Amino acid sequence: MSSHIHNTEQPKTARSRGVLDWIEWAGNKLPDPSILFMLLALTVVLLSAVGSAADWSVQPVKPQVVMETQRDAQGNALTDATGTVLQAPKKDAAGNIQIELVESGAPLEVKSLLTADGIYWMFSSMLRNFAQMPALPLIFVAMLGIGLAEKFGFFSALMRWLAFMTPRKLMTPAVVFLGANSSVASDAGYIILPPLAAALFLAVGRHPVAGLAAAFAGVAGGFGAGLFPTGGDGVLTGFAQDAARVIDPNYTVTILHNYYFKIVSAIAVTLGAWYVTDRIVEPRLLRLHGDELQSNETAAMSEMALKSNERKALVSALGVMVIVLGIFAALILPKGMPLHGDGKQTLANGRVLVQQAVDIQPKSTEVAVAAHDVLATDPMLITEKETPGRLVETPGTRWSQVIVPFILIVFLVPGLVYGYMTQQLKSQSDAVDAMYHGIRNIVPVLVILFFLSQFVNYFAYSHLDRMLAYLGGSLLFDANLPIPLLICLFVIVVIFGDFAMSGMLSKFGVLAPIFIPMFMMVGMSPELTTAAYRIGDSVVNIVTPLNSYLLIILAVFQKYRKGVGLGSLIALMIPYSIVLGIIWTGLLVAWYFTGLDLGPQAPLHYLPGSVTTAGD
Repeated sequence: MSSHIHNTEQPKTARSRGVLDWIEWAGNKLPDPSILFMLLALTVVLLSAVGSAADWSVQPVKPQVVMETQRDAQGNALTDATGTVLQAPKKDAAGNIQIELVESGAPLEVKSLLTADGIYWMFSSMLRNFAQMPALPLIFVAMLGIGLAEKFGFFSALMRWLAFMTPRKLMTPAVVFLGANSSVASDAGYIILPPLAAALFLAVGRHPVAGLAAAFAGVAGGFGAGLFPTGGDGVLTGFAQDAARVIDPNYTVTILHNYYFKIVSAIAVTLGAWYVTDRIVEPRLLRLHGDELQSNETAAMSEMALKSNERKALVSALGVMVIVLGIFAALILPKGMPLHGDGKQTLANGRVLVQQAVDIQPKSTEVAVAAHDVLATDPMLITEKETPGRLVETPGTRWSQVIVPFILIVFLVPGLVYGYMTQQLKSQSDAVDAMYHGIRNIVPVLVILFFLSQFVNYFAYSHLDRMLAYLGGSLLFDANLPIPLLICLFVIVVIFGDFAMSGMLSKFGVLAPIFIPMFMMVGMSPELTTAAYRIGDSVVNIVTPLNSYLLIILAVFQKYRKGVGLGSLIALMIPYSIVLGIIWTGLLVAWYFTGLDLGPQAPLHYLPGSVTTAGD
């Protein structure tokens, strides 16, 4: 049918549709993300062997704040009470702290994975690589509650209720805003909101395809925005932190790293898509396809309306959610409460996890170190290096350290209430099965994470990650490009990357280990890089043929216009992609100039030697 459409029904767009078909064909030739990361891991193995044989090396450098002597009005050096000359960061004419690169340690050489030790390490570390992925517990725990709420229909009822109670004039921004926040329910927004929005628009005398387009723009184009932390935020957090620690072993990224920016982004996406829908898309649809308003959607609307028991259950579930939020606030705000102030996570025995650099030698080796520095003697002699250890879990505000368990509870409890009142929850097995539903949804992500974890750790073992970061970072530093330009360029890189690799998480797994360390060396924080990534990944979701949900949206589209193909859908959505890309990128650049944090403990700048993990 698609070929017939291209040749007869819309000949004027044959060339553009041919290009789109070529992109789709090329994208479909790429392997599945899990296979792709397996191949990338294999590539790292081979490169490590080649690099080792060719004696590749890179001189490590580290960014350092340029200091200058403080002087009085007469030019005399200032000293403290002990006579020490006072130093302060040197600033340029614009008032920015100056940073320079200095050599740090011996040159890095490639460590081959195709040696006896390398092969042993690959097999012995396979399970640990997967189990220690920061994203694994974050997304797993969050989806227990989110999946249950989705399974029992809490999210569906909430979306329908909000959409039906919205005035006609505010229908567009309401639909877009709902879509921009639907990512909290995984990918449920793709399935629920577009057909609902199309039916609602038709019911109030507006073009149904405009409703479909507005909903899709919110769900896909605003995927990286929203008022709530999501499971995807947890995965991005883990990747960003691992990448940042290539440069700064003590750097910590929290799950709320872009929270303030996400909230404002949801508003920006809503305003941008509102303008495109009401001023560009719908007038064109009414001019060219006004006859599509003649369809009768009474039956569909009645099916989507909330039934009496669903309405009562939704009100009760929302009331419970407010109570849960209130309890959480009561645990945070008053002084002396469990989640007030700063805290440090500990093990059950009161100890903390520390990573310590060690030397490993045969057991018979003699070493001249203190006895307490010998960690093990059988079967190898393992001693501590002089390098200080670092905490695995960095201290911070108590409430931010429990955000993932909070996400679990804030959706689990209302979801149970809704399921009970709609008689979907009749036994404990129903509750357990609903939690299984959330985990089933992330099984593909878990498979990807397994192979991604091997790729990331192979990259680190071979030293190629740090070598690439130091080399690229030095080039960027020497180029002296302004950070706003780097933000724009990275957004463009992500947009083009989405036409080669679909999936927010898998693509970030490839880009984060390369770009985050490089950008840190020129003063961009990992949180700022992640914010730019959200923009590029989101705005192209609505036009890339690699988005598997395009087929679902296309099915709804075909309900109102028989015979349309993928090219027509992409042409419909291109204005959204362009406008949202410009507005959202402009927002981040403007945000950069304000100097405001992107979220709690999420600065814009990376200043070496400063307490970036505390949000300074």
